Amino acid sequence: MASHELRFLQIQVSKEQGQSLPAAVIMDTLTSLEYVSAVSTIGDFPEYILALRYKDQTALENFKNISQFEITRIIEEREGYSLVQARTYGPLPMLIHKNKSVWLQTPSVVSSTNGLFMTVHGTTKGLKEFRDGIAELLPSSIKIRISKDLKADWIAAPQLPTRRKEVLELAVKLGYYSTPRKCTQRALAEKLGVRQGTVAEHLQSAESTIIQSWADQAK
Repeated sequence: MASHELRFLQIQVSKEQGQSLPAAVIMDTLTSLEYVSAVSTIGDFPEYILALRYKDQTALENFKNISQFEITRIIEEREGYSLVQARTYGPLPMLIHKNKSVWLQTPSVVSSTNGLFMTVHGTTKGLKEFRDGIAELLPSSIKIRISKDLKADWIAAPQLPTRRKEVLELAVKLGYYSTPRKCTQRALAEKLGVRQGTVAEHLQSAESTIIQSWADQAK
């Protein structure tokens, strides 16, 4: 494959393996933190849209005090859930930010139960440089996987509830998972006639199921 063609790299770090990482603070504070979209990759620090899930308001307040993040805007907030815009200062996001040939992509989630799962798209050369960089940050026992190419890499798709599958299929059709992203959760919600939060919940649940399925098959 030519070096300019895109591949993707996926990292899975269990909660136990990630205890020495800054992400451990997130695992101990929130139920989950999910990357939604990039706002800006220009400047000293990356800025992302993040979906935060937590058990109570105290957890959100504790998250605001984590030094690796700076919330710049609250887009939506309701009980147990916030959609925020935030600058990120952690070592993994900064490693991506400094490498102009790789990009953070969905699904990328930090979970209090499943640990860290990260997806990074990029050129062959860029991903190899990124993999060399994370080798200095993460335990040697973690799972790192670079696809042969974006289209040829295949896993058996897990079964999803009908409505969840419909939301996911529409998201794929309209380019929600394209790079760059071609539609937003708000656009999907308007198309489906539901709240944006409902779309976010369906996509997060579907992504979680698919991630777990991939992890089980990759063992």
